[in-house]
This record gives sequence, C-alpha cells and structure tokens, in this order.
Amino acid sequence: MPDRRALSSARLLAVRARARAGLLASAAATVAVAIATVCLVLAWLARAVAVAGDPPPPGVPPEDVAAQVEAGAGALASASPALVLLVVILAGTAVAQLAGLIAAAREHETATIRARGFSRAQAWLTDAAEGVATALAGAVAGVVLAVVVAVLAGAAPVDVLAQWVWVVVTALTLAAVFAVALRRGERRRTSARGARTTAVALVVLVLLASALVVWQLPLARGAGFDPIVAVAPAVVLMAGAIVALAVFGAAAVAWSRPAAAAPGLEPGYPARQVARRIPIYAAAVVLVALTVAQAVFTSAYGATWETMTTDSAAVRAGADLRVDTAPQAVDPQDVAVSADVEGVDAAASALVTPVEIGSTEAQLVAVPSEAIDPVVASAGGLIDKEALSAAVTAPATEVVASEPVPLGDAATGLAVTATLLSSSQTVGAVALHALLLDATGTPEAVSLEGELAVDGDGAVTLAAEAELPAGATPWRLAAVLASTSPSIGGAEIVVTIAGIEAVGAGPLEIAGQTVLDGGGDDAVVWLGDGGVLADAPAVEDAALPPVAAAVTATLASRLGIGVGDPVEFRYAGTGRQGAAVVSSVVEAVPGASSGLALFVPMETLLTSQLQRGTSIVPPGSVWAAGAPSADDELSAALGDRPVTTSAPGVTASVVGALVPGWWIATAGSAVLSLVAAFAIVQTLAIARRRELGVLRALGVGHGRQAGMRAAELGGVFGAAVLLGAAAGGLVSWLIVPELVRAVTPGILSIVGGVTIAWIPLAAAVAALIAGLAVVVAAAAAGVGRTARSATVGEESR
Repeated sequence: MPDRRALSSARLLAVRARARAGLLASAAATVAVAIATVCLVLAWLARAVAVAGDPPPPGVPPEDVAAQVEAGAGALASASPALVLLVVILAGTAVAQLAGLIAAAREHETATIRARGFSRAQAWLTDAAEGVATALAGAVAGVVLAVVVAVLAGAAPVDVLAQWVWVVVTALTLAAVFAVALRRGERRRTSARGARTTAVALVVLVLLASALVVWQLPLARGAGFDPIVAVAPAVVLMAGAIVALAVFGAAAVAWSRPAAAAPGLEPGYPARQVARRIPIYAAAVVLVALTVAQAVFTSAYGATWETMTTDSAAVRAGADLRVDTAPQAVDPQDVAVSADVEGVDAAASALVTPVEIGSTEAQLVAVPSEAIDPVVASAGGLIDKEALSAAVTAPATEVVASEPVPLGDAATGLAVTATLLSSSQTVGAVALHALLLDATGTPEAVSLEGELAVDGDGAVTLAAEAELPAGATPWRLAAVLASTSPSIGGAEIVVTIAGIEAVGAGPLEIAGQTVLDGGGDDAVVWLGDGGVLADAPAVEDAALPPVAAAVTATLASRLGIGVGDPVEFRYAGTGRQGAAVVSSVVEAVPGASSGLALFVPMETLLTSQLQRGTSIVPPGSVWAAGAPSADDELSAALGDRPVTTSAPGVTASVVGALVPGWWIATAGSAVLSLVAAFAIVQTLAIARRRELGVLRALGVGHGRQAGMRAAELGGVFGAAVLLGAAAGGLVSWLIVPELVRAVTPGILSIVGGVTIAWIPLAAAVAALIAGLAVVVAAAAAGVGRTARSATVGEESR
C-alpha cells in the first residue's frame, strides 16, 4: 500500500539522505579533508613559531632572539591566511559542485515534493539541515584524521585540537556553501539566466581582484597583517584556473569539429561528448587545474624562497661566517684564532663602515685582496669576485697602489734606526710606529721601543725595535710613522730613516723622511705607496690619487656615475674624507646590508688613508669561509660574540615554515580534487547510462565503450593537468618573487627570479595523475560492466 503518512521536513531529510548517501558521503569526505588540512597547516605553523630560536644562535641575547621570533611571527601572520583561504576556496568549490550534482540527481523528486506543497521555507530548512549535518560529520572525521596524521608525524595532538576555532569556522563556511549551492541547484530551471549572470560577475570579480593583487603586491611588506598578502595566492591561482577553464572550453569545441569529420566513432564521439558537457566537466577541470597550479606555485615558492633568503643572507654576511667586533678592532690574532676553528677553511678581517656621498648614505666595504677568492661568498653568483679583484689590479698611475715590503719568512721582529735633527738645541721625545700586514692582509700597528743616542758630532739617533705580533706569517711592512709627545714650545724635528732591518731576515731597502711640527705631532715617515707620498709630501688631498672601487648598480644609478667616474666620500661621524674612482659596476657588494655600497681592497684603502692622514680606520669584522655549523665554536673563540651566517636567520626560519605549510595544503588540495573528480565521474556515469544501451544496439561492444569513456575522461583530466601547469607557471612568474619579499623581512632588492623545485613538483603531479588514472580506470570499468547488459529502454526510443 502507498505510504500515506504526512510529509515532514525531518522525514523528508532522512529519505533524501538515504537516497543520495554516496554523494553526501563524498561531500562529508570533502569537508573532512579540508578541515584536516587546515588543522595540520595551522598546527605546523604554530609549532614552527613555538620552537623557533631553540637553541638560540651563539652569542645572541635572549631578548634579541625573542624579538627576531616576534618579527617572524608577525610576517607569518600576514602570509598564513593565504594557505587556509586557498584550501577553503578549493573545498568550497568542490562542495558546491557536489551540491549541484546532488540537486541534479534529485530533479524529479524535487519537482514532485514541490507539487505536493513543499514550501520555500521548508526547502531552505531541509537544505540547511543537510548542509550542517554533512559539515558536522566531516568536521568530526577531519579532526580525527588530523590527529592521526599528527601522531604519525611525531607531533602533539594538542597542536591540532588547539585549532578548534578554525574547525568551527571552516565547517560553518562549507555548510553554508553546501546549503546555498544545493538550493540554487534545485531552482536552476527557474533562475538559469540569473545563475549565468552571477557566474559571469564572479569571474569578472576574480580577474579584477587578481589584477589588483599583481599591481599592489610589490608595494606590500611583511610588517603586520596585509590583506593583499593574505589573499594574493588564492585570488591569482583562482584567476589562473578560470583562464584554464576558458581555454579548455574553447579548445574542446574547436577540437570536436575536425574530430567529428573523421571516420568511425573515435575520436569524434568522445570529443563531441566533451564539447556538449563542458558545464559538467567544468568542475573537474577547475579543481584539477587549480590543484596542479597550486603544486607548481608551491614548488616555485619553496625554491624561490630558499634561493632569495640564502642569497640575501650571504650578501649581508659577506662570507659563510661573520663576527662583528665593533667597537673593538680586529687584529691578526683574532683572524688566526678564527682560522684554527674546526670547520673553518679560511678567515680574514673586513671593514664595513657607513660613508656619505653628498646627501646619499652608503656603506664602504673593504677586504684584503688575498681574501676575496677564498673567503668572500659568491651568494649564488650575485657577488662578482672578478670585478672585486679588478680593483686590486687597476693601473697604479691612476689610482692608489699598495706596495708593502715583505719581511721574509724568517723574520721575528722589526728594527728601525732614524736620525733626528731639531731646529733647537734639544730633541724632544720621539716614538716610532710601524703598520704591518700579516699573510691574510690584516693590519696591526706596533710601537717600536728604543733609546736616543748622541754621537761626537751631536747627531741624534733613535734605534727602536719590536717583536712581530701573533698572526699569520709572512709579514709585510706597510708604513713607518713617527710621533712626539705633547710639550710646550716644541721645535721642529726632521726624522730620517737611516736603516730598517727585519730581525732574523736581513735589512730592507727603505728610505723616508718627515718633519714633526713641534710637540704632540705625528707624521708618516715612509709609506708603501710606490713613492707617491714621498715625492709630494705636502700635496693637497684633492691631488692625491683615488682608490679603485667596485660600485653597486643601485649606487651608480643614484649618483649617475659609471666606470671611470670619480667619487668623493666622507666617513660618517668623522671629518675624514676619501676619494675613489669607479673600476666596475656590480650587482652587490659583499657584507653590505643595502644596495648602496662600494668595495675597496683593504690594502689600498689603508694606503689611501695614510696618504691623507696619520691613522687608519681598522677592520671591525672577522669573515670566515666554512660550514655554518661552526658558528658555536667560532663564537666561543672570539669571546662569545654573535655570529652571522650565510644561512637564513631566526626571523627567516620562522617565515620558512610556510614552505612545508604550502606542501601540506597542496596535498590536501590534491585529495579534495580526487574526491570531487570521483563524485563527478560517478554522477556523469549515472546521467549517461541510457546511451550505453543505444551504443550496444548499434554494435559497439562493452570494451570499446569502456575505452572511449577512458579516452574521454583521460583527455579532460590530461588537458586540465597541462593547463593547470601552465597557469601555475604564469602565476609563479607574476607573484612569487614579490610574495617572498612581502612575507620575509630582510630580502634584498637585488635578488629575484623564479626557481622551481622540480623533483617535489614531479612527485606531487605524478601522485595526482596516478589518482586520476585510478578514477578513470574505475569509471571505464564501470562503463564496461554496465554495457555488457545495457538495453534500450522505452525512454530512449
């Protein structure tokens, strides 16, 4: 007997759910995968912040480490919503398509219950209840799945459970999407024009939003929450998927015409079926293309982030390892101690000091020429070592030449004999000093101790001597200086070098003379500059030769200079001045923290300083080449000072958690796509069951029908994969470098370009293709089984 019980919303909901249990289970599974992905992504990012800076970098105070972690967490907070948003968008798209398929499958029963008086309020109530029930079941399953994955990965389940707010928000969002899409699907016959208008408006909105993002993203920086950064990947990837769908539709229609002209069923029949059913296939194409595009974007983002952060850190550090000792100067012993640290291959001193060029603030970097090749980092090719070395070999007639005199391998000390001639009857206290360079090019000023001697003719001689300091041998003598103590009414003293000997190695062919003007004066007696200072001791600074300098392209552009042009600079905070001539224009100067910098070999810079004065600006850093893991021992060797390495720092490492976070999101997106693709294929199989009997009646066997369906689905999914890869490549080229700059503090403007990690990308796409192949094979097998016994029903006649 017919069931005459009253039709209630609760009873209708139960009956409808049992009738479409498979599709509802697919929707719940989609919600579960989305929520599990969101939980795992956020748990991973939260864990990365919690463990950042543990253990702290050597020599860095805890408060500085905490500040670096906070800066990284702030940048991460601006970028992490993009991952969640993309997963929710993809899951929402899948849920909406599944809801549309459910509505299509219920077309007849919807019309029936509407005829029986089912009101609009009842329809909204049942649809909303079905959406909430589906989302609730999916949320519970998703949390359980996330906890299981976290435990298997060695993480704490509490990290997953702490994301309960995001679970609720995601579940409610997907429930609302499901209910609205289900209701719109049930009304599609009466509102088809409105639905098309809404879809077109949505596409236009996404494309305009992506254009806005591409325009504004270069202006964004990771300092707090930035809505452009938060939505950039999701919006641009969605735009790429929409473009891929448009290309797919046009290509499918274009291919169907020549394919139909070919004799036989293949390829005309599958091609025409795809062209006729583009609205149905659109969901699968968008989801697969979006997933592949996301995989390409993720691999590009990860590889580009690694390259840009590593290159930026290497340029800033200047070498694999760097220790700044300012305000203390670096001496040869510091360099020797650093070179003896296990894991360090070579070490050298370096000078990084601010200078002013007109109104432009820049940095002057100096490294001994001997250290350019073994110590200075190449920073992924950004540092042009040949151009830096060219500043050493510039023509001596045009620029400062440094010609220190070698003391010999056997030298143990330095002895200097000087004659003193005073304009008065007495000679005041005179001291001699020597500027030495060890084998690494590190300068060391030593004071020579001696006594005055007067011969029978009244000539005054000063014989002074000093042992060589600790450092790398052999040593070289760069300059000899003389000074007098402050006194009242001091007279001029002419100091003349009578002889210099490298103790243990023999005499040196050096001659020099200077005049000390009264008490408290100092002057250079001899300088290893090729005789420039000796030939013109009283020449004005403007007539002295400049140093050869490698200038960054940014600074050259700012100043409007090129190779061969002069540059005058001032040492910031002092009255000292210097002059340089551009020997080359380079992308980056090692050790500089900005693009406004110039590089000068240390020995020529020291020589130029002594030509213009009687003191030098000593190096304030130790640079070392070796393994970054040697930072602990290097810090301990240099008094527990902080060590900067060419690897990304604490702040960058916190932001770097986005890279595996993107891969987690991509894995979840792939599962979402496969679930939705399977549901779409199964629904398509149900809708096209009638044609199997017709084809069988026409003599098309079940194996051939299965092959045509496999070719049809394989062509659709294959085209989606290729179009998604192209869209992902375009999106990566458009926004990845700027996105890395926007979310990672400290990225230099000179680094850029897109790099792709091909191996993980190939693995991810291969896994997705394998899953799609299983879906295609299952669909083809189902067609083959059904076609064995399919008949032409009355409705098909």
